[in-house]
Amino acid sequence: MSYFINPDEEAQCVFLNYEDKMPPIEAVAVRYEAGALLAARHWHRIVVDVTRLRSIPTAMDLFKLANGLSADLPPGARVALVVRPEQARHAKVVEGVARDGGVLLTFFLDAEKAAAWVQGVRHSVRTQLQPTAQ
Repeated sequence: MSYFINPDEEAQCVFLNYEDKMPPIEAVAVRYEAGALLAARHWHRIVVDVTRLRSIPTAMDLFKLANGLSADLPPGARVALVVRPEQARHAKVVEGVARDGGVLLTFFLDAEKAAAWVQGVRHSVRTQLQPTAQ
């Protein structure tokens, strides 16, 4: 399994990207590494991207991953889970179960939107005003 843990000082967020395969024992080790980094820096934000995995994680795989990551986070922490479109149905279930358990987890199909959400950035729609004729 390949993975990348990228701390972003400016955003105070950890970006965790999984690639290739994800054996459960290795996923747990990576989870502890990412959690330790968050704790050491006193951060409360993480984006987990599983879109580059060769296999498609089941709903249970996604839930274990998300639940494990959020288990060590303080209240109010944000977890953004980025999945492929074919994983959306499973991710929706994971999101609902996690939120029922008090974890602020949301899934996304787009990594940029996930990063914006986890940082609390709101997208606003601006209407352009037409110049008035004089």
